[in-house]
Amino acid sequence: MTEYRLPGIVIPPCANYHAAIPQTPHVPMPVRVALVEDNPALRRRLVERLCFFDELSLVFATETVEACLKQLQALSPEARPKIILMDIELPGISGIDTTALVKETDPGIDVLMLTVFEQEDKIFASIQAGASGYLLKDASTEAIIRAVQELVEGGAPMSPAVARKMLHFVRSAPAPEALGPSQTFSLSARELELLEHLVRDETEAGIADALFISPHTVRTHIKNIYKKLHVHSRASAVRMALEHRLLS
Repeated sequence: MTEYRLPGIVIPPCANYHAAIPQTPHVPMPVRVALVEDNPALRRRLVERLCFFDELSLVFATETVEACLKQLQALSPEARPKIILMDIELPGISGIDTTALVKETDPGIDVLMLTVFEQEDKIFASIQAGASGYLLKDASTEAIIRAVQELVEGGAPMSPAVARKMLHFVRSAPAPEALGPSQTFSLSARELELLEHLVRDETEAGIADALFISPHTVRTHIKNIYKKLHVHSRASAVRMALEHRLLS
């Protein structure tokens, strides 16, 4: 069997490691993902773990920003990864700055930050740069798979510890004087309450249980929040909430 060679890593033979997989009527197409991680041992371990899952198709794995951007530019839009798993601490340009560059190259790519850090400022900077999710590197492979699937469905996955720190950061930071929930987006108290649950990355069913309302009502509130924030996904709504300090 052929070995796949990428900059800084040799990928073991893996049936899921290619960008184009024939679609069958009954088997959903795997999600195209890429990995940017400078630690060779961790990069290899993540690649080996991800290859076991039919839900994913690994497009490339690189160790540097330059290699990542070169790979993206060489691929057609249809062959590019849908999601990039991004290390926050990269040599040279950081993962945060790389995220901004990736979003400039292709706004349709979601970036899921993988890091050992829980610093609130780094989490917030990542989201400002365009990251759609944030997981700690000790997350299980299954948790990464769930996060990828959630991103595809428009979610904004975060490790529970990260979500708690993000809420603390938002609440403790002073709100800009010119911005206020009532002045800017006209969100109701109920919508702000539900938005907080979205930032915590809770499911619609979980939000319904917590607020003692039906899932249908939750979906209606979410649609109204999206409309008022002028966004079309949970990730974008969370980003707006954090950037504009909408939660108190």
